[in-house]
Amino acid sequence: MQTRPHLVEIQHLRAFAVLLVIWAHLYQSEVRFFSDPGFGSFALTGFIGVDVFFVVSGYIIHHLYGQQAGLNIRFFLNRLNRIFPLYWVFTLAALAGYFIMGDSLTENASDLNLASSLTLIPTGQAPILLVGWTLTHELYFYLAYGLFMIVPKPSRIWVVGLWAVLTIGFSLAPNEHASPWLVLILSPFNMLFLAGAVLSEFQSDLQNRKWAALVLTLIGAILALGWTGIHGLDGLTEPRLRVAVYSGFAIGVVWAFLAWRPALPALFTKFGDWSYALYLSHILVIGVLARVMSQFIDSHLWASPVYYCLVLTACLLVGWISHILLERPLLKMGKTLIGRVRSKA
Repeated sequence: MQTRPHLVEIQHLRAFAVLLVIWAHLYQSEVRFFSDPGFGSFALTGFIGVDVFFVVSGYIIHHLYGQQAGLNIRFFLNRLNRIFPLYWVFTLAALAGYFIMGDSLTENASDLNLASSLTLIPTGQAPILLVGWTLTHELYFYLAYGLFMIVPKPSRIWVVGLWAVLTIGFSLAPNEHASPWLVLILSPFNMLFLAGAVLSEFQSDLQNRKWAALVLTLIGAILALGWTGIHGLDGLTEPRLRVAVYSGFAIGVVWAFLAWRPALPALFTKFGDWSYALYLSHILVIGVLARVMSQFIDSHLWASPVYYCLVLTACLLVGWISHILLERPLLKMGKTLIGRVRSKA
């Protein structure tokens, strides 16, 4: 019988990752709407939370399904149920926001593609809900892992190795004109998912190398902060460079949390429970409040700390409400439907 993963540590990591992403978006909105931002461009390092999420996904999926074999339809259906229903709700909310405000933090209403946004099919164009681009990578990883389970166990290491070699080769070669599908299939972000799976595979050895995890995390943090502080968003647009710079911290911090198992407040665990709802909703909350608050407090010296505190609180509140009133009921409904489909098959 499989043991469950360290649920508390995983929730802590999810909370940590989503708070990092919120911090980066708060700074991005402050630069746009306020005259005197409280942080420098190093705050954009918060986008490293996405990379942490990718490593966590690889860890969790391999921990739960690494010993399974054969085609598992329930695996695919459950993954779709986990991603899409709540994502569709906030995509429609973002669409309404475009029509009300005319744009987002980075896009104009004229650039929208509703079909690709709702399906998360790769087109090379950002979805309406901007954070949705990361879900395209999540879905691809789930698909790849579901197919991986069909491969006989003795051959799996060779299949994964081939995937990794092709990904690295593609990343090293000129690929500016490659199709969005090929860019997804051989994305350097694959290496973050694989790193998480490796951490899961060697779970028993993590405790024996606690200090190595801290060293990797520290070196990775210095590299990430320095790179992003110098290059800003321009340093993150190329996935190959981003993964090269951010992977040390993303892998190290997941390893460190799993190895050291820090005792954190119970509320932090709750943030992890709400992390998906927080991730999808926070950019909408920030987009609205940044516009409103900048009209009233921009001229004050205390504008920046007040802005960060109030908007972060609002993001957490909306994430909590969305988790309770939307995410949990939608997941329950989806699981019921999946059970009915399988019972009729």
